[in-house]
Amino acid sequence: MSRQLFAICLIAAVCASGVYGSCKATVSSFSTQDATILTQLAHLGEFTLQCSGAAPASLFAEFPCGKVVPVAKVGDNKYQVSWVEDIKQGSSGNVQVRLFDEDGYANVRKAQRDGDKVSSVKSLLDISVPTKGAYKGPWIKAELLAAFLVGGFAYFAFTTKGKVQS
Repeated sequence: MSRQLFAICLIAAVCASGVYGSCKATVSSFSTQDATILTQLAHLGEFTLQCSGAAPASLFAEFPCGKVVPVAKVGDNKYQVSWVEDIKQGSSGNVQVRLFDEDGYANVRKAQRDGDKVSSVKSLLDISVPTKGAYKGPWIKAELLAAFLVGGFAYFAFTTKGKVQS
């Protein structure tokens, strides 16, 4: 009887301490580079997750804006997370993404339902995804430059014509 009780306590302790142990991620990223004809910038973060225990079956990511989305699994211990943002709000730098397993996601949903802060929920791992700014076109549009050049040539032509005729 005491062996069974000891086994149950041991299983409960292992489950409570977390199956995944400590996790580390190696991150690479991609961002839209040319935004001259786009309305939104796309960012993609791909990371390899190495956990001391078993890797989580499914992951969820929370972005700084508060949106929580599922993470795509693209290979053995390889995951991808992606998001879009308006060009005017887009900037370069690092975006902190919080990763949750299924239990953590359940706690996030519970915090959202109760009106609590999601930041109080412990994440499995926080990763930093580097993003790059996109080229938004030249400072002066070609049409505006052409109009100023035509105006300048017309002014030069009319003033020179006036000087020659007088």
